[in-house]
Amino acid sequence: MWRNSGTRRLALLLAVAALVSIAAAWAFAAYETNRLKRDWTDRDNALIGELASRHPELSAELPGLFASKEIAADPKAREAGRKLAAEYGLEDIDVSLLPIVGSDRHRLRISLTVGLLFLFASLTVLLIREFDRPNRQIRRLTDALESVVKQNRPMDYRIYGEDDLGQLAHRVQELALRLQETISQLHRDKDFLKETIADISHQLKTPLASLMVYNELLKDERTAPVDAGEFLDICGRELERMEWLILTLLKIARLEAGALDLQRVRAPLGATIERAVEPLRKLASQKEVDIRVIEPEKPAEAVHDPRWLAEAIGNLVKNAVEHSPPGSAVTIRTERTPVFIRIFVRDEGQGVDERHLPHIFKKFYRAQSGSGVGLGLPLAKSVAERHEGILSAVRNEGAGMTFVLALPAGRDGQGDGSLTTL
Repeated sequence: MWRNSGTRRLALLLAVAALVSIAAAWAFAAYETNRLKRDWTDRDNALIGELASRHPELSAELPGLFASKEIAADPKAREAGRKLAAEYGLEDIDVSLLPIVGSDRHRLRISLTVGLLFLFASLTVLLIREFDRPNRQIRRLTDALESVVKQNRPMDYRIYGEDDLGQLAHRVQELALRLQETISQLHRDKDFLKETIADISHQLKTPLASLMVYNELLKDERTAPVDAGEFLDICGRELERMEWLILTLLKIARLEAGALDLQRVRAPLGATIERAVEPLRKLASQKEVDIRVIEPEKPAEAVHDPRWLAEAIGNLVKNAVEHSPPGSAVTIRTERTPVFIRIFVRDEGQGVDERHLPHIFKKFYRAQSGSGVGLGLPLAKSVAERHEGILSAVRNEGAGMTFVLALPAGRDGQGDGSLTTL
């Protein structure tokens, strides 16, 4: 019960009210006593003056008689005075004949009534405020939570305490933080979706327009068979390009959304690198670029999904080959440190300007004009991050670029689900 701050405040309020009431009662009693003393002293002085004027011979004795405690405490004197008062009918005198008593009783009634009304009114106001405090706090908490939902801004009202309301407020604040983060993430996802749709529509617009043009030409009976065959080949290439674009975007989206479960196992990186390089040797031969894989003295092993890591490395190698001049080489080597296993992909092309480096891993970003659409590096980065790794790029001192894919070195292999096939 005492854990509740409202109960403690109520007990403190009642204790303070009791102390204030006692102090006020004592002060009022002292005030009324002094006023009654003044009234009775004025009455005694009036009687002494009247008796002294009628009996001058008693002038010296009258003040002492009125002030004597012995006479007031003497039973015989009281009994004699009572008999004398009874002879004149003053034994049970009416209050109206005693102005001092009547006036004091009137003032006492008014003072007690006003005092008690003030006390009860004050207690009523304080108790209403105290009992309404949880409702006010809940209303403010509700308004603050509504602001989080509608305006997506931090919760600006806090309730600190160990009672039930404090615990409730703490949970609501945690909920508000999670809700705000969720709303922010939804806004980010919405912006990401808008940008992705805009990028996809832009990338698909050109091949779709080409397909529509060639389709119209093929429908024309005047088109020569030789030209028709060439148009069909172009349509086939455009369709392949669209298929690759759509599949790559789906891969990136699924990786970023965490919808793909990687089957990670401890396996040699050499085999994965060879799996990535082998499909690109024909392209490298056409461009007269030599792909060199430098094997480490001790074969490196890492926990990874061989299929997806090979795809990421393949995108890095393909990017290096496409930006390498004829007669140059693309070098791939592996290096192990206590923390990371790093895979270096180095080319001898013209490199990327420093102002473009912060943006090269963005989707559809191209630092140079070329045949690519700017999806290979973002896909490689997403795969690296799903492996809890890091992908970075640096300019070489001479010419070209070096991409570094770093994977954690000390993790045990474990599968976390089967790989989704695209």
